[in-house]
Amino acid sequence: MKLDVLAQRFNMSMEQGVPVSTVNGYRVQVINFYVDAFVKVPMMCFVFEHTLSKDQIKSIQKAVGMTAIRIESVVLNNNAVIIPFRRGTKPSEKHDEYMRKVTQAFHDLGLRDLSHCPFCGKEDTDSTRVIKGVIVPVHDACAKELYQQITSHVEELEKSNKGMGKSIVFAIGGAVVGAIPTLISIIFFQYMLAILYALIPLASFYGYKYGGAPKKSYVPILISVISLLIVVVMMAWLYGSIAASEGFTFSEAMEIQEFSASFFSDLFTSVLFLAIGVFISWKQMYKQTTAAIKKDYQGLK
Repeated sequence: MKLDVLAQRFNMSMEQGVPVSTVNGYRVQVINFYVDAFVKVPMMCFVFEHTLSKDQIKSIQKAVGMTAIRIESVVLNNNAVIIPFRRGTKPSEKHDEYMRKVTQAFHDLGLRDLSHCPFCGKEDTDSTRVIKGVIVPVHDACAKELYQQITSHVEELEKSNKGMGKSIVFAIGGAVVGAIPTLISIIFFQYMLAILYALIPLASFYGYKYGGAPKKSYVPILISVISLLIVVVMMAWLYGSIAASEGFTFSEAMEIQEFSASFFSDLFTSVLFLAIGVFISWKQMYKQTTAAIKKDYQGLK
């Protein structure tokens, strides 16, 4: 749903392209939030002046009546609460009651909206910026200075190839480790579970991170390619082992129609499940790349 349409439904004002309203003294903003790698839905966001403690998060979850709230960092660490609309994006008395309950929980916890510049910590802000979809009060000079620092840092990362070879090796090793649960499932239980395939790109990505190379914008694609190669090798090894147990080489067994048909069928299924795994893990990988950093802080410019 378009944010301006939603703003009209809930009688919210549009500020810098963001629907905004106030409930019990708390500023609520609506953003399009990615619930997985590619799907985004409108959700309500509250931005507070300091990092939320674990106890405060638990209290908010209890007040909201669901564990589906998301904690986000909007310039400050873990200082924003993202909450889904209750019963869809349509105004109702139940929605109003829900919002009063949520904001009362904020009040009881002593939470206050972010009103100072999060970069220098001083009051009397003279400007605002849209960061991660929400409007944040800032000092104009602070925002411009930080944007230049982030831009310079990202440009240095994108030019650097330091540790790249080591990270690729670790990414391959991570993918191999991530494939072990799938191998166990196939060998011992004769099942191919799509969710287990998500471990392959995730383990590969964290192997890449461990190597210390810059997480450039193309890294998720690189990880996907490495994961695909590992899956192909895994299936070739499995069927090669089956062929060897029958006294054939893999190439000889592939000349048998039933064997080759089974191999390509399982290979297709594995590649399909890996695609689902990449879909599941893509956001987790992307949000740590230089491309995500540039996108998150583009509004500082």
